[in-house]
Amino acid sequence: MKKLTILIAAVALVCFSVPAMAVDWNFYGNARIATYYVSDDFGNDTPSDAALITNGDDKDSRLQWDMQGNSRIGANIKAENIKAQFEWGVSSDSAGGGNVGARRLYGEWMFGEGMYLKVGKDYTPVSQFISGQVYDADLGLLGIGTQYGNREAQLAFGFGNFEIALIQPNTPNISTPGGTSALGNIDPVLPKVEAKWGMSFDAWNFNLQGGYQYYSIKDVASLTNVGDTNDIDVTSYTLGADVGFNFGPAYVKAAGAFGQNWANGAWGLNGNHNQGSPAYWDGDDDVKDTKTWMASLVAGLKVSDMLSFEGGFGYRVDDPDVNNAEKSKPWAAYVQSVIALAPGVYVIPEIGYFDGDKNFADGDATSEFYAGGKWQINF
Repeated sequence: MKKLTILIAAVALVCFSVPAMAVDWNFYGNARIATYYVSDDFGNDTPSDAALITNGDDKDSRLQWDMQGNSRIGANIKAENIKAQFEWGVSSDSAGGGNVGARRLYGEWMFGEGMYLKVGKDYTPVSQFISGQVYDADLGLLGIGTQYGNREAQLAFGFGNFEIALIQPNTPNISTPGGTSALGNIDPVLPKVEAKWGMSFDAWNFNLQGGYQYYSIKDVASLTNVGDTNDIDVTSYTLGADVGFNFGPAYVKAAGAFGQNWANGAWGLNGNHNQGSPAYWDGDDDVKDTKTWMASLVAGLKVSDMLSFEGGFGYRVDDPDVNNAEKSKPWAAYVQSVIALAPGVYVIPEIGYFDGDKNFADGDATSEFYAGGKWQINF
């Protein structure tokens, strides 16, 4: 027993004599409530909630009063040459329930000056965050003027102002314009690749982005040549840029992007105030691509630490290479003021409009007007 006591004391002495690695935990969070009056004109679209159309009336007005799903709690962690972040989103419903989901969870190892390896789930390099639009869970014109790559599992490498990420591929099945699926074995052979390079100066900044994804659907039975099977290749890409200029208390920002089959690459928020950018199967051995481009312009003025104003406009074109399909040209515009009631306490009144233009069948798409604001407290 005496020997055991001596052994335990020796182990404890060694453990406590080893310098502990200093770890800094900085917790943060915020709560966001959306309060809007919303008016929809569904045109020829069918809303996801069919009850919104009654007695043939394709218009609906409603109150939106709920907790935004991007309300969050998280922490930034720093320990020598390692840093990390986790962030959980919190939503609620009228019955008092809700959901908690992981928004971000990653670690970074800094292995040299300006060089790092990132492992985990985070925003991807193609995302363009130039707009402060707060409607639709702080949409920021994403998918209707600005590019968005989502928060995905990735291995990312940074070298100074350049970042390249190998990302979990997005490999949905594709179908003919009539809705017949290309049934086969989906075979991703490469990760999705995205990259970004940018620089910041005193009065302006810029970023260039790009992304590429390829996957195959094996042994798809042809609809036009019965008995034949084919391998269908689905290729998506995107190229984008954004730039910002500061003029004292005022600023102007712009962004643009071009590519194809964004819906398959999980870019551009497919179907969110737009018709989407999907690849279509021709029923035999080929793919019909959808080309997409979009652009946005944002301007603002900071009057004081308590008050600022911003307005923005976004425009998008989706052009499927399908017989008898029409281009869709949706656009969006908004104006807002940001009012700081106290440090970390904000109310942001905003008015905006989404014009859905036409769907691919040349019918009127959904348009939406909203007025209201977001309330937010950071803690």
